[in-house]
Amino acid sequence: MSSSEFRPTIRDIARKAGCHYSTVSLALRNHPRIPLRTKERIREIAGQLGYRADAMLAALCAYREMKRPLKEKGVIAWLTNHGSAKGWTASACNRDYFQGASARAAERGYRLEEFWLNAPGMDGRRISKIFWARGIQGVLLPPQERLGEIDLDWKNLSAVTFGYTLTHPRLHLVSNHEYRTMGTLFLELNRRGYRRVGLVNLRNQDERVDHNWLAAYLVEQNRLCVDQAIPPLILENWNDQDFLSWVDRFRPDVIVTKLAEVLTSLKRASYRVPEDIGVAYHSLDEGRLGLSGMKKNSFQIGVMAVDLLVDMLHRNERGIPARAYLLMVEGTWYEGCTVRPIADLHTESRNQDSIATRLESVLNVEPPSAEGAFQDSLGRSPRI
Repeated sequence: MSSSEFRPTIRDIARKAGCHYSTVSLALRNHPRIPLRTKERIREIAGQLGYRADAMLAALCAYREMKRPLKEKGVIAWLTNHGSAKGWTASACNRDYFQGASARAAERGYRLEEFWLNAPGMDGRRISKIFWARGIQGVLLPPQERLGEIDLDWKNLSAVTFGYTLTHPRLHLVSNHEYRTMGTLFLELNRRGYRRVGLVNLRNQDERVDHNWLAAYLVEQNRLCVDQAIPPLILENWNDQDFLSWVDRFRPDVIVTKLAEVLTSLKRASYRVPEDIGVAYHSLDEGRLGLSGMKKNSFQIGVMAVDLLVDMLHRNERGIPARAYLLMVEGTWYEGCTVRPIADLHTESRNQDSIATRLESVLNVEPPSAEGAFQDSLGRSPRI
């Protein structure tokens, strides 16, 4: 083999560096056990020799690893910060995240274990020591109960968060693509002949998704004729009177929302859904039936969170990333019975009894009463 065809290996680097080839392998994978000066020296030697990782060999190693009997490689922490240990389970979305993450972790040889940051005597420093003592290096952070920060010894951890509620530090995150999901929702409503689309949400809900729902709505409204555009109703707290006044004033033919109160309020006011007003949900959980709108695909988001985290663990990526990136999943349309189906657009009569029966099953639980009053609805119409 001529010198021009020479392809250096890890053993070549080890001979020149005067160390074992396993040390070179760990150093090139940025393993935390290898001192920084050693890693820098080995990388410099690798560069001098013109070493390049062999992608085909890496694929072969991955294939051989996949064929071996599955052994538990370790624990991935599911770190919650709610007011109670099981407070996070009140959200169906969080439960779907956890189920997807648990299933994927098992497939990748890991086990998901819950940790509660607000346990008595617990804080960021102590939980970091527990992780270190147990050899836990991967952490998943589900949505926080409220916007806030978490202070851990991040330099020893690979971490992924769900959504935008963790304001500091900025970590890699996985989420539903709320903006694109809203765009798909508008397309589906347009296919069903809806033109006067209104948005009703609580302000804190939109803050939790980095205002993506409101942003997408305003963009879609900007595409409409002036006489069809409707200003969004953004409430501080739910209030039937303010909602029904908005409906009476702007006369939407379909309402986009996340709130169960919209359906029950319309029912009490003797509106027929979907005959008089359609209701479409931009954020439906996996098991929610009967309501029309966009499923978030939360189970799949949990799967993707684990894939992202395990890949970070394999690359020994620890600490707060210099540039956090987002991995997002678009929602999927679910037909439901709260908007008119496409097949009925050119049909004058429908089976009203069937629709009414299905809606009764959706509306059989009254939502909890809201406290406080509506403060404003952004105070102005969007510019068209």
